[in-house]
Amino acid sequence: MAARAGLVLEPGEPSLFLVTRNVLQLEPYRPLGDGGSAWLLATRSAICVQAVHNGQEAPGAAPLGLTGIFALNGQPEFVTWWARDLLQLYSPTSFFASESPLADALAPQLLAPGESLGAKQSDRISNLPRVAYALRGGQRPQFLFGTAAPQQGLLERMPGALTPARLANAEGATLQMASLFFRGLLTLLGLIALFTALALQARIGVVNAAVLSCAALASMLPGLPAASLWSAGLPFVVVSGIEIFLLWACAESLLRSTSPDFTTSLDALRAGRLGPRGGRALLVGFSFGAALGGLRLGLLSLAELLPGVWPARSSVALPLFQPFGSPITQGIGLAGGVALALALAVRVLPVRWAPAAAALIAGLLLRPVPVEPSLTAGLAANLLFTGLLVWIGRRHGLTALLTASLLAMLLPAAALAFRYLSWMPGTLALAAGLAAAAPVLGWLGLSRSATAEVQRLSPPVFVRRLEEERRFRNEMELLAKMQRALLPRTLPRVEGYELAAQSVIANEAGGDLYDVLSDEDGYVWIAAGDVAGHGYSCAIAQAMTKAALASLVGRRRTPAEVLQRADRVLRAAGARRNFTSLALLRLRPETGEALMSNAGHPYPLILADGEVAEVELPSLPLGLGPPRRYEDRAFHLPPGSAIVFCSDGLFEASDGDGRIYGFDRLRELLRGPGSQPAAKILEILLADWRRHLRAARSLDDTTVLVLRRREGEG
Repeated sequence: MAARAGLVLEPGEPSLFLVTRNVLQLEPYRPLGDGGSAWLLATRSAICVQAVHNGQEAPGAAPLGLTGIFALNGQPEFVTWWARDLLQLYSPTSFFASESPLADALAPQLLAPGESLGAKQSDRISNLPRVAYALRGGQRPQFLFGTAAPQQGLLERMPGALTPARLANAEGATLQMASLFFRGLLTLLGLIALFTALALQARIGVVNAAVLSCAALASMLPGLPAASLWSAGLPFVVVSGIEIFLLWACAESLLRSTSPDFTTSLDALRAGRLGPRGGRALLVGFSFGAALGGLRLGLLSLAELLPGVWPARSSVALPLFQPFGSPITQGIGLAGGVALALALAVRVLPVRWAPAAAALIAGLLLRPVPVEPSLTAGLAANLLFTGLLVWIGRRHGLTALLTASLLAMLLPAAALAFRYLSWMPGTLALAAGLAAAAPVLGWLGLSRSATAEVQRLSPPVFVRRLEEERRFRNEMELLAKMQRALLPRTLPRVEGYELAAQSVIANEAGGDLYDVLSDEDGYVWIAAGDVAGHGYSCAIAQAMTKAALASLVGRRRTPAEVLQRADRVLRAAGARRNFTSLALLRLRPETGEALMSNAGHPYPLILADGEVAEVELPSLPLGLGPPRRYEDRAFHLPPGSAIVFCSDGLFEASDGDGRIYGFDRLRELLRGPGSQPAAKILEILLADWRRHLRAARSLDDTTVLVLRRREGEG
């Protein structure tokens, strides 16, 4: 055909393949609805023979790749040419080229017996020269349509008469190509963004993704040399490999980071440690894959039979190994897409809604069952199919999901290869061999001892880090509960006084404590303290301090004597690492007479008559430095006055610019609300502290306790 058109062919025979029409070659039949399938069956052109060879437009001209597609009755259906030089093929000037004479030379070669060329129409679409030829004398109304740039072009037989409406429909292939390109570009950009976000958080694993990406590339690369499609197909192959890598890396990493217990036997399979768990996953995947392959064929057959419903493309993509997608690439991509949809749904939705949402997302975006109309019958078919895949993934894991997806695509290809065995013996051997590998490996895994997978494979580094973070978080939550349990649930009522207190726990559980006690002599004891450090030792020191106070207050002891004995208790218990600052006040409620001692805690503030004064008692915390004697200081709380205890977390809190809250701001703030109730003073103080922090978080616990003597008391 090319020789009759005047092209110079390279020596040798063309490469022949049995192929199915791709989505772009099926686009002209989409407007016909279910009549498109009938047309393809009647013309025996749903499955075609593809011939690929190299040549030149004239001796010494640039080398061209040539592809012709023929129906099974021998009728030429499609011819395309492209520059084999990548720089020439993708040169910017190729998009502004003039019409190539190859279109006029090749158009007569696509005629059926008894047909002749009618009127030719020429214009441009997307800056590419476009041609259309009416066909006369055929059994069915058809026309030729294509693009005719020197660097790349095509001519294709289209169903229907050459009318403006049909010409507009024929442009759908070009628009579909642009749509597929931009949809693929958006998908790739989205995956790159997600991968980058996970990588910046150091939450990405790539080993299994790299293995599956290499498997996908291996299923596409062999088709390049034989088809002489290096220049046209290589970019597609590279992008497809990258997309599968990103898809699987994101999906697996999200699943691992979302579920603490997530593991996959893909790790064991990759490391050669397949055991009973992996064997069961392979056998389950094989069983469901065979069922899903049959279900997919059944749904497509049903679409062929029902009025108003039709399959959008062939049920099998042939050849099996080709640069523009293969059953292997489709299966790996389908499993990765379902896994990613499930991971995202689990991450953002309640668990009970996640499977349905994942099935809906995967059904709408992946469309593994190509049935039209896509939003009615097609959506129902795809929801059924992807819903089963989601269930397999949740119930049996990634290995079963991947196996089922692969076999759902491979087994129909093996069946078709068996139907055309003389054309595809290699395809049958490879498809059947790959399909048989699943049960063989599955039985092998089941036959091995359970100890084969007992030794857990080392998970990815980011998973180990996540496990440490979860363990740390759980410990902090437990410590926070312990700390809250050590604080009074409710403050006791003190006749003539108001009490208000609040402890704000930071990211890590700290050691703030406070307590209000009474003794047999009628004194009220108020303690406010802070144990240094964080963690379990801090919580233990808190409990020891609280127990020591409960046993030591009273018995006519002064606060200094209580602190002296508490210091000895903590030193004897070896709590030097977790030294404790503690302010201890003994109050006679009836008179307002107070006695206080302080072991290194921030000085309490007395609010009286619009003035703010510190109760200065310098000393070291309990358990820190050499043994010492603590001192008492007596003072009086008149009616209407208040005393405020604050931990160092309040003063040392800094905003986003590094400015600390400080003592001066607190003293200035407390000059105004001294006559307010204790709860109001506490509210005003903490509100101002939070305004200072803005979006920042305090690095230490912050505790405030306010004791106020009511007006007219005493």
